[in-house]
Amino acid sequence: MHVFINGACPWLNPHLRKFILDHVPDAIFYDSFEDFPNEPLEESFQYLDGWEIGRNFAILNNSKNGLINAYPSSDALARKDYLARVVDFWRAKRPESKLPDHVPLTVRLSLDYAEYVDESLTAADDLSLLYSLEQNESREPIERDWWILKPALIDCGAGIRIFSTVEELASHLELAEYEYTDDEEEAEEEEEREKEKEKEKDGVSLSLPGLNALDALVTTISGFGLDEKKAQGGGKGDHKRVQYVFKKDGRIPSAQMREFVAQQYIVRIPPVEGKKWHVRAYVLAMGRLKVHVFRELLALLACEDYQPPWENPSLRSSLTNTALQDEDEFVSNESMRDFWSDAVPEKLLGDGWKEGVWDQICNVTAELFKAAAHTMADKFNTVGKSFELFAADFLVDDNGKVWLLEVNETPAFYNHDKAGELALRLMESVVFAAMEHMGKARAGDGKFDAVKSRFVKVLDETTNLPKSQITEINCS
Repeated sequence: MHVFINGACPWLNPHLRKFILDHVPDAIFYDSFEDFPNEPLEESFQYLDGWEIGRNFAILNNSKNGLINAYPSSDALARKDYLARVVDFWRAKRPESKLPDHVPLTVRLSLDYAEYVDESLTAADDLSLLYSLEQNESREPIERDWWILKPALIDCGAGIRIFSTVEELASHLELAEYEYTDDEEEAEEEEEREKEKEKEKDGVSLSLPGLNALDALVTTISGFGLDEKKAQGGGKGDHKRVQYVFKKDGRIPSAQMREFVAQQYIVRIPPVEGKKWHVRAYVLAMGRLKVHVFRELLALLACEDYQPPWENPSLRSSLTNTALQDEDEFVSNESMRDFWSDAVPEKLLGDGWKEGVWDQICNVTAELFKAAAHTMADKFNTVGKSFELFAADFLVDDNGKVWLLEVNETPAFYNHDKAGELALRLMESVVFAAMEHMGKARAGDGKFDAVKSRFVKVLDETTNLPKSQITEINCS
């Protein structure tokens, strides 16, 4: 079996090699993809950064028994606007479904400049957000419905804002460029061209104009830009990954991003040591289509004590994404904890609440993946030679009810304490499941019983989905 390992978390790569050798001792590993054989292969296994899959799918096509850790597309789950659409489709055809009861009300928005936010709200598929914001105008902050704005394509907590009125929403978006006369515009463009030439020499990213207030003139804010990074393995050549850089508390580059969702903000939550938190569940989708949930869960804590948004609008209090925290912060504050341990007290919501949360997570996950596969197959391409690991984030409210916040592709793993130990056990079980799918696992060896049992199968749609029409994957 020919193997290429180049995951998104380099510290895990040596461990992945070891886990594979436990099942296939004569596996052949390649440190560089350039050395990987181009001829048809009997068996190949690839575990990669999710951005580096162009040429790798060509290897998969030429392998009789091959497996790669990415579906051709999983946008139906990973894109927040598509995820909301999946839930809407599923609700429309199955009104008895419990899935919508565990997803906060979500409105898809196409936003550009702050001046046109009213038009965007009225053009949305759902007018619930518009009506809510209008009603909030006459309410005290404590009585309002609060919403959280999320870019559809950005993760790691970037670009998220909390709001309760139209004015607050507009204040988070960039403003249209000020109108110039022809002479002024020509002079401005020439100046910008000169600046860009200098920036290209220095390797500086493109900056965009923005404003600090709705009634201000256009000024330049260095808080956001387009940072284009090359990623290897892009088919006929390297491809570029666009990453937006946001300034803390600054306006977001809405005209460049356009697609957003506004999700109803869950205010009433049971804090852990005074901090907001959410549960991260790792979900393995294998082939076409078996879904497993990793029994071990993480609790991710915000870095500041929680207060409702009308008392403290700070994102460091309201958001639990560890990407918003410095490494020394989430290590010293123990922001990543074992959900099943005493670090998340059993008395928080009464006896047995953790098992109740686990059951809800399994049920919601199963129905979500089923819904995505059946309602948006063009955006969730499940094929037999692919698998993918996702991180699903759930919020727990005061009543012990779980709310699905989002699903993340290629989740990051930190080599710290409980999170690092969990990552190793998770990847050992992922490799076992992958080898089992390929018929290579030492399944009869009792040594691996515990490794296999860490995953709980919650869905098997293998016989219920129509035969895939995908015969070759070309991502060049």
